[in-house]
Amino acid sequence: MSLKELIIVGAGSFGREVLCWARDIHQNKWKVKGFIDDNLNSLNAYNIDVPVVSRITGYQPDLNEVFVCAIAKPDIRLKITADLENKGAEFVNIIHPTSVIGGNNQIGTGNILCPYSVITTNVTIGNHVIVNLHSSIGHDVVIEDGVTLSAHCDITGFVQLEKGVFLGSGARLLPSARAEQFSVIGAGCVVLKHVKAHKTVFGVPARYLN
Repeated sequence: MSLKELIIVGAGSFGREVLCWARDIHQNKWKVKGFIDDNLNSLNAYNIDVPVVSRITGYQPDLNEVFVCAIAKPDIRLKITADLENKGAEFVNIIHPTSVIGGNNQIGTGNILCPYSVITTNVTIGNHVIVNLHSSIGHDVVIEDGVTLSAHCDITGFVQLEKGVFLGSGARLLPSARAEQFSVIGAGCVVLKHVKAHKTVFGVPARYLN
């Protein structure tokens, strides 16, 4: 049986990182074919040995292709993945070999777990979630679809991150805190209890910016 071909959606800086992490995975299910990105010249300044094969807009998935979306902005990522899934695209997880995953977890599809990320136990993760370098997820956490954890985030026990939440680098949520859908938690921010939907917080402790 021939190998599937992995398409990375988004050829920006995070997409180039995901290419590296995908190649660190030792498996025999797929090989990297390249990227799709609406900027066909996005890799011109880099020495990358796989191409941008097409624009995202109008792309028709092939039965032999699998996908992962490396676009950090949650709303854009969720829209693009939904459009591709409606065309029949199959999404896979990219889980780096250095990631630590405990027991009794539920993990969806299309997720990216970067090097040295940690998922402890009884964690529920939806689809198309990004957990970047050195970020950790404590026990009994619920993370809904399309959430982005930037590098070095600390999600402690019983936290809930609703759909499309974005965490900047080094953000921290204390036990049982909740971030409602499409809220933004700034870099280095510490959330004590609650962030409202579509709001942005910064600082220690977290305060609303908008």
